[in-house]
Amino acid sequence: MIPFQRDGGELVAELDDFEVALVASLVAQVMELIGGAGEAPASDPFARWADELNGPALDRSDPVVARLFPDAYEDDAVAAAEHRRYSEDAHRRQRIADSEVVLADLAATQDGEEPLVVAVADVDAWLKTLNGVRLSLAVRLGIESEEDHADLERLPARDPRTQLVSLYDWLGLVLESLLDALHR
Repeated sequence: MIPFQRDGGELVAELDDFEVALVASLVAQVMELIGGAGEAPASDPFARWADELNGPALDRSDPVVARLFPDAYEDDAVAAAEHRRYSEDAHRRQRIADSEVVLADLAATQDGEEPLVVAVADVDAWLKTLNGVRLSLAVRLGIESEEDHADLERLPARDPRTQLVSLYDWLGLVLESLLDALHR
């Protein structure tokens, strides 16, 4: 990856074809986990509202889902459930919409043949989506503290988790590059 550079109202980076495919795959996997595959919102506002209140619940038994959609009230299960009832679907739909922005920008690179161009207006979608992917990896790797990360960095090279740790670190660099370019 050649880091992001600001070019007027856009942030531009160059990714290799495998980097484009990797990020797109990870984003798509998180979307699928939260129920974003093949979904089209209803055109009628009342139907959308009914879908939000009665739509499919997230699988909160999955630790990644629990991390991406934490309870608003840790000590009050009834209040947490009520909060989820009214807000979870909107949060889920926003994560899906943000992911779709990222996937569209990645597709526009034509598998890395063209530079990755992120409009400044879309940076929040990118930051939220990549951070969500990174959080997902952290959950799967058991990273809850700096010590956990340091322990994983000391794994033997043959341990399959080393590739996921490298990916976790690389996504951190992508996020850092995006933020640096935004604030230049």
